[in-house]
Amino acid sequence: MSGTRSPSRKEPVTEALIVSHGQPSCPVSGEAQLELLTQQIRSRLPDWHIRSATLAAPGTFERELRECGGIPFVYPVFMADGWFTKKALPERTGGREVRQLSPLGLHPMLPHRTVQLLKQEAEQRGWSLHSCNVMIAAHGSETGPAAADCALYFAKRVRALMPFKKKIHTGFLAQEPFLTRVAQVSTPRTLLLPFLAGTGSHLTEDIPDALVEGGFKGVLLPAVGEADFIADLIAHSLSTAWLKAKNFDPVSQHRTVEHQSAGVEIDAETVVPGGTDPGIARCAQPDLSSCNRLRVVSLLLKKMRNFRSSMKRQAA
Repeated sequence: MSGTRSPSRKEPVTEALIVSHGQPSCPVSGEAQLELLTQQIRSRLPDWHIRSATLAAPGTFERELRECGGIPFVYPVFMADGWFTKKALPERTGGREVRQLSPLGLHPMLPHRTVQLLKQEAEQRGWSLHSCNVMIAAHGSETGPAAADCALYFAKRVRALMPFKKKIHTGFLAQEPFLTRVAQVSTPRTLLLPFLAGTGSHLTEDIPDALVEGGFKGVLLPAVGEADFIADLIAHSLSTAWLKAKNFDPVSQHRTVEHQSAGVEIDAETVVPGGTDPGIARCAQPDLSSCNRLRVVSLLLKKMRNFRSSMKRQAA
């Protein structure tokens, strides 16, 4: 037997495809916007091969999917888990086996990071967040409840994290209650956050027009999909889905440290087989049992360290 070691086998490159609706009126602009976000995600997951495509650019999604090897993770930069994620996107895969994650709008950490964002926006204006009112502007839909349900659920979770749990008014562009009517109850300290994935005519034309018509008195913020932390959330989802696909046990200290080098917190989305299409491995809602176990272990370790430090001080 030779004294030289055989070269270790490299882990196969992990592939991901970031997908958004895009801008049908200007597909090139939508592609460029999504590519900027994808570049930020690549910087957080340097060992991954990550591509991007919008559904509005003809043939782009299919071309980028063909370039992916193995069973790629598909991340929908959509705010609702509705027609686009459940029907349009699976159909566009053409039977290709992929691991489709839950959309951005359902990320479990999105409300928490949004409240931090609102707090920063208030403080930049010399206000405290508890003195402000918050409104959500969303698209909604005339054909199904999914878009509105996701926006209202997001608003409910944000409210639960807000000081004094003030009521959050949500107005829609395509259904009742319309944003024009909701804008009428605004105040000069109203922060209005568009529950949209990015820029486009809804953000630059439809929402401002509705606010003018409704006599909006507050501050229109950029869309939540433009926030700096969005790339972190998407990288978090991809990393967690990969760990779950590898049967990762979050209580294993060794592997936790090993994969936290990517800068993600391992406690959210999970990948499970199933879904509406045989070729899709859909991501379920977060399984918080593993998350809670990891937090309990971390808390116990912290208490043990504090106890030992206290004993050392007393001995000294």
